[in-house]
Amino acid sequence: MWKTIHRGFVLPLRPLAAAWFVATAGCVAQPAEPDPALLEAADWYTGVAGAVDDERARELLEEAVAGGGALATMWLARVHSTGRMGFPQDEERARRLAGSVVREVQHAAESGVLEAVFLMGTAYDEGLGRPVDAERAAVWHRRAAERGHVLGAHVLGNQYSEGRGVAEDPAMAVEWWTRAAEEGDAITQLRLGEAYEAGRGVEQDRDRALDWYGRASRAGNQQAREALARLEAELGPPRS
Repeated sequence: MWKTIHRGFVLPLRPLAAAWFVATAGCVAQPAEPDPALLEAADWYTGVAGAVDDERARELLEEAVAGGGALATMWLARVHSTGRMGFPQDEERARRLAGSVVREVQHAAESGVLEAVFLMGTAYDEGLGRPVDAERAAVWHRRAAERGHVLGAHVLGNQYSEGRGVAEDPAMAVEWWTRAAEEGDAITQLRLGEAYEAGRGVEQDRDRALDWYGRASRAGNQQAREALARLEAELGPPRS
Protein backbone atom coordinates (compact mmCIF):
# COMPACT_ATOMS: atom_id res chain seq x y z
CA MET A 1 0.00 0.00 0.00
CA TRP A 2 1.19 3.51 -0.83
CA LYS A 3 2.13 5.55 2.23
CA THR A 4 3.23 9.06 3.04
CA ILE A 5 4.88 10.67 6.04
CA HIS A 6 3.08 13.34 8.06
CA ARG A 7 4.72 14.80 11.19
CA GLY A 8 6.80 11.67 11.62
CA PHE A 9 3.90 9.22 11.19
CA VAL A 10 3.55 6.88 8.23
CA LEU A 11 0.02 7.16 6.88
CA PRO A 12 -1.70 5.09 4.17
CA LEU A 13 -2.71 6.86 0.98
CA ARG A 14 -6.14 6.38 -0.52
CA PRO A 15 -5.99 4.50 -3.84
CA LEU A 16 -6.95 7.52 -5.96
CA ALA A 17 -4.52 9.74 -4.09
CA ALA A 18 -1.81 7.16 -4.59
CA ALA A 19 -2.54 7.03 -8.30
CA TRP A 20 -2.37 10.84 -8.51
CA PHE A 21 0.92 10.83 -6.60
CA VAL A 22 2.45 8.39 -9.10
CA ALA A 23 1.04 10.20 -12.13
CA THR A 24 2.33 13.60 -11.05
CA ALA A 25 5.69 12.63 -9.58
CA GLY A 26 8.44 14.36 -11.54
CA CYS A 27 5.94 16.37 -13.57
CA VAL A 28 7.16 19.80 -12.55
CA ALA A 29 7.09 21.97 -15.67
CA GLN A 30 10.43 21.81 -17.43
CA PRO A 31 11.83 24.95 -19.06
CA ALA A 32 11.67 25.23 -22.84
CA GLU A 33 14.82 24.19 -24.66
CA PRO A 34 15.70 25.57 -28.10
CA ASP A 35 15.11 23.46 -31.18
CA PRO A 36 18.46 22.72 -32.90
CA ALA A 37 16.97 24.21 -36.07
CA LEU A 38 16.46 27.49 -34.20
CA LEU A 39 20.08 27.66 -33.11
CA GLU A 40 21.24 26.89 -36.65
CA ALA A 41 18.91 29.59 -38.00
CA ALA A 42 20.56 32.13 -35.70
CA ASP A 43 24.00 31.04 -36.92
CA TRP A 44 23.07 31.60 -40.57
CA TYR A 45 21.44 34.92 -39.68
CA THR A 46 24.55 36.25 -37.93
CA GLY A 47 27.20 34.65 -40.13
CA VAL A 48 28.52 32.35 -37.39
CA ALA A 49 27.77 29.44 -39.73
CA GLY A 50 30.47 30.79 -42.06
CA ALA A 51 28.36 33.18 -44.09
CA VAL A 52 25.19 35.22 -43.78
CA ASP A 53 22.28 33.42 -45.47
CA ASP A 54 18.91 34.91 -44.59
CA GLU A 55 17.05 32.48 -46.85
CA ARG A 56 18.49 29.45 -45.09
CA ALA A 57 17.93 31.13 -41.72
CA ARG A 58 14.25 31.72 -42.57
CA GLU A 59 13.75 28.11 -43.61
CA LEU A 60 15.23 26.83 -40.37
CA LEU A 61 13.31 29.29 -38.22
CA GLU A 62 10.04 28.31 -39.89
CA GLU A 63 10.93 24.66 -39.28
CA ALA A 64 11.52 25.40 -35.60
CA VAL A 65 8.29 27.40 -35.32
CA ALA A 66 6.36 24.50 -36.86
CA GLY A 67 7.56 22.42 -33.92
CA GLY A 68 5.62 24.70 -31.60
CA GLY A 69 8.42 25.76 -29.26
CA ALA A 70 8.11 28.95 -27.21
CA LEU A 71 11.65 30.07 -28.01
CA ALA A 72 11.12 29.69 -31.76
CA THR A 73 7.85 31.63 -31.48
CA MET A 74 9.66 34.41 -29.60
CA TRP A 75 12.31 34.48 -32.30
CA LEU A 76 9.57 34.81 -34.92
CA ALA A 77 8.26 37.78 -32.94
CA ARG A 78 11.78 39.21 -32.91
CA VAL A 79 12.25 39.03 -36.68
CA HIS A 80 8.80 40.50 -37.39
CA SER A 81 9.43 43.31 -34.90
CA THR A 82 11.90 45.09 -37.20
CA GLY A 83 11.82 43.03 -40.41
CA ARG A 84 14.92 40.96 -39.73
CA MET A 85 16.02 37.87 -41.66
CA GLY A 86 13.99 38.93 -44.70
CA PHE A 87 10.66 38.63 -42.87
CA PRO A 88 8.20 41.50 -43.38
CA GLN A 89 8.03 43.98 -40.52
CA ASP A 90 4.76 43.44 -38.65
CA GLU A 91 4.86 44.96 -35.19
CA GLU A 92 1.30 43.94 -34.31
CA ARG A 93 1.99 40.29 -35.12
CA ALA A 94 5.30 40.48 -33.27
CA ARG A 95 3.58 41.71 -30.11
CA ARG A 96 0.85 39.09 -30.39
CA LEU A 97 3.32 36.24 -30.85
CA ALA A 98 5.51 37.44 -28.00
CA GLY A 99 2.58 37.86 -25.66
CA SER A 100 1.57 34.25 -26.20
CA VAL A 101 4.90 32.81 -25.04
CA VAL A 102 6.78 35.39 -22.97
CA ARG A 103 5.94 33.77 -19.63
CA GLU A 104 7.31 30.45 -20.82
CA VAL A 105 10.39 32.17 -22.20
CA GLN A 106 10.97 33.95 -18.89
CA HIS A 107 10.60 30.67 -16.98
CA ALA A 108 13.23 29.13 -19.25
CA ALA A 109 15.51 32.16 -18.83
CA GLU A 110 15.23 32.04 -15.05
CA SER A 111 16.08 28.33 -15.26
CA GLY A 112 19.28 29.20 -17.13
CA VAL A 113 18.39 28.35 -20.74
CA LEU A 114 20.82 30.57 -22.64
CA GLU A 115 18.69 31.32 -25.71
CA ALA A 116 15.82 32.30 -23.43
CA VAL A 117 18.11 34.63 -21.47
CA PHE A 118 18.94 36.44 -24.70
CA LEU A 119 15.30 36.56 -25.77
CA MET A 120 14.27 38.20 -22.51
CA GLY A 121 16.71 40.95 -23.47
CA THR A 122 14.83 41.25 -26.75
CA ALA A 123 11.50 41.31 -24.91
CA TYR A 124 12.49 44.35 -22.85
CA ASP A 125 14.49 45.99 -25.64
CA GLU A 126 11.69 45.92 -28.20
CA GLY A 127 8.55 45.74 -26.07
CA LEU A 128 7.73 42.16 -27.01
CA GLY A 129 5.50 40.79 -24.28
CA ARG A 130 7.08 43.15 -21.77
CA PRO A 131 7.15 46.95 -21.50
CA VAL A 132 10.16 48.59 -23.10
CA ASP A 133 12.88 48.89 -20.47
CA ALA A 134 16.38 49.42 -21.83
CA GLU A 135 18.04 48.92 -18.44
CA ARG A 136 16.39 45.53 -17.95
CA ALA A 137 17.24 44.65 -21.53
CA ALA A 138 20.90 45.39 -20.81
CA VAL A 139 20.82 43.16 -17.73
CA TRP A 140 19.50 40.21 -19.74
CA HIS A 141 21.81 40.88 -22.68
CA ARG A 142 24.80 41.01 -20.34
CA ARG A 143 23.81 37.70 -18.75
CA ALA A 144 23.64 36.12 -22.19
CA ALA A 145 26.85 37.76 -23.43
CA GLU A 146 28.85 36.73 -20.39
CA ARG A 147 27.89 33.12 -21.13
CA GLY A 148 29.10 33.41 -24.72
CA HIS A 149 25.88 34.22 -26.58
CA VAL A 150 26.92 35.92 -29.81
CA LEU A 151 23.83 38.07 -30.32
CA GLY A 152 23.81 38.92 -26.63
CA ALA A 153 27.30 40.42 -27.02
CA HIS A 154 26.29 42.07 -30.30
CA VAL A 155 23.25 43.84 -28.85
CA LEU A 156 24.97 44.74 -25.57
CA GLY A 157 27.67 46.39 -27.68
CA ASN A 158 24.96 48.33 -29.49
CA GLN A 159 23.54 49.49 -26.17
CA TYR A 160 26.94 50.78 -25.04
CA SER A 161 27.47 52.49 -28.38
CA GLU A 162 24.11 54.26 -28.17
CA GLY A 163 23.98 54.82 -24.40
CA ARG A 164 20.71 52.91 -24.29
CA GLY A 165 20.02 51.43 -20.87
CA VAL A 166 23.70 51.85 -19.93
CA ALA A 167 26.09 54.80 -19.87
CA GLU A 168 27.43 55.48 -23.35
CA ASP A 169 30.87 53.90 -23.60
CA PRO A 170 32.39 53.38 -27.07
CA ALA A 171 35.27 51.32 -25.65
CA MET A 172 32.85 48.89 -24.00
CA ALA A 173 30.91 48.72 -27.25
CA VAL A 174 34.08 47.66 -29.04
CA GLU A 175 34.85 45.10 -26.34
CA TRP A 176 31.48 43.37 -26.68
CA TRP A 177 31.37 43.67 -30.45
CA THR A 178 34.79 42.04 -30.62
CA ARG A 179 33.52 39.02 -28.70
CA ALA A 180 30.70 38.58 -31.21
CA ALA A 181 32.82 39.39 -34.26
CA GLU A 182 35.47 36.83 -33.38
CA GLU A 183 32.74 34.18 -33.45
CA GLY A 184 31.79 35.20 -36.99
CA ASP A 185 29.01 37.75 -36.46
CA ALA A 186 29.15 39.81 -39.65
CA ILE A 187 27.37 42.95 -38.45
CA THR A 188 29.70 43.39 -35.48
CA GLN A 189 32.64 42.83 -37.83
CA LEU A 190 31.28 45.76 -39.85
CA ARG A 191 30.85 47.84 -36.68
CA LEU A 192 34.45 47.16 -35.68
CA GLY A 193 35.61 48.25 -39.12
CA GLU A 194 33.74 51.51 -38.61
CA ALA A 195 35.14 51.93 -35.09
CA TYR A 196 38.76 51.40 -36.17
CA GLU A 197 38.35 53.64 -39.20
CA ALA A 198 36.91 56.49 -37.12
CA GLY A 199 38.94 55.87 -33.96
CA ARG A 200 35.80 55.60 -31.85
CA GLY A 201 36.33 53.52 -28.72
CA VAL A 202 39.76 52.46 -30.01
CA GLU A 203 42.85 54.10 -31.44
CA GLN A 204 42.33 54.80 -35.13
CA ASP A 205 43.82 52.01 -37.23
CA ARG A 206 42.80 51.85 -40.87
CA ASP A 207 44.61 48.59 -41.46
CA ARG A 208 42.53 46.93 -38.77
CA ALA A 209 39.46 48.60 -40.24
CA LEU A 210 40.28 46.99 -43.58
CA ASP A 211 40.68 43.63 -41.87
CA TRP A 212 37.28 43.79 -40.18
CA TYR A 213 35.56 45.12 -43.28
CA GLY A 214 37.16 42.27 -45.20
CA ARG A 215 35.90 39.64 -42.77
CA ALA A 216 32.37 41.01 -42.88
CA SER A 217 32.50 41.30 -46.65
CA ARG A 218 33.58 37.68 -47.05
CA ALA A 219 30.68 36.66 -44.81
CA GLY A 220 28.30 38.36 -47.23
CA ASN A 221 27.64 41.77 -45.66
CA GLN A 222 26.95 44.24 -48.46
CA GLN A 223 27.64 47.37 -46.38
CA ALA A 224 31.04 45.95 -45.52
CA ARG A 225 31.81 45.30 -49.20
CA GLU A 226 31.06 48.92 -49.98
CA ALA A 227 33.08 50.21 -47.01
CA LEU A 228 36.01 47.97 -47.95
CA ALA A 229 36.03 49.17 -51.56
CA ARG A 230 35.81 52.81 -50.46
CA LEU A 231 38.60 52.56 -47.90
CA GLU A 232 40.87 50.61 -50.26
CA ALA A 233 40.36 53.33 -52.88
CA GLU A 234 41.19 56.05 -50.34
CA LEU A 235 44.33 54.31 -49.11
CA GLY A 236 45.56 53.27 -52.54
CA PRO A 237 47.62 50.15 -53.27
CA PRO A 238 49.61 48.72 -50.35
CA ARG A 239 53.21 49.87 -50.12
CA SER A 240 55.84 47.26 -50.89
